[in-house]
Amino acid sequence: AEAGDPEAMSDLSACYIFGRSGLHEDYKQAYLWCSRAADFNSVSGMAYRGMMLFMGRPVDQNETEGGVLLGIAAGQNNAYACYVLGCKYFQGDSALPKNHKLAKYW
Repeated sequence: AEAGDPEAMSDLSACYIFGRSGLHEDYKQAYLWCSRAADFNSVSGMAYRGMMLFMGRPVDQNETEGGVLLGIAAGQNNAYACYVLGCKYFQGDSALPKNHKLAKYW
């Protein structure tokens, strides 16, 4: 990640989000690394950054930007982005209306 590999940045972000590989959950570090990855057009980086913006962790909530990033990543078949969108449509959470057809699609 330090060497500039976008996928390594995204992987490190996931480790901080989910507390994996001996790292504790740290949303600030996670956001820093997924943002760097997204800036390099990493699809998984966009998915993680989108989720964090959509949820407001650890940054101010921005459902518009978060939704756009999740949509871009899901449109490129990122499993995590598809999962998040599916859950949000199923729950009718935040800016996305409850829509079981779209939930099933994603």
